[in-house]
Amino acid sequence: MALKCPECGQVAHTRTSSYEAPSVKRTWYQCRNLDCSCTFTALESVEKIIMKPLKPVAAEPEPQSDVRLLQQQTLGRYGSACTHKDRHAQP
Repeated sequence: MALKCPECGQVAHTRTSSYEAPSVKRTWYQCRNLDCSCTFTALESVEKIIMKPLKPVAAEPEPQSDVRLLQQQTLGRYGSACTHKDRHAQP
């Protein structure tokens, strides 16, 4: 972020910053104009929250019988290729 220098009006760039509170940041700026070289600080803070993120709704637990059916459906899905014990053997 850049601000205009309060002395000469040229662009001033951020040198460093630190948080003074969770929603307040103090930033040190230095003017890019070599003849001015003004150094100043500015405070940046949260003015208002426009929209808060929605909190996720907890899902209802599924019945145990449905979980068992899903597990049974995924067994053996790779076919007979996965049953070969020497499939990683070097030729």
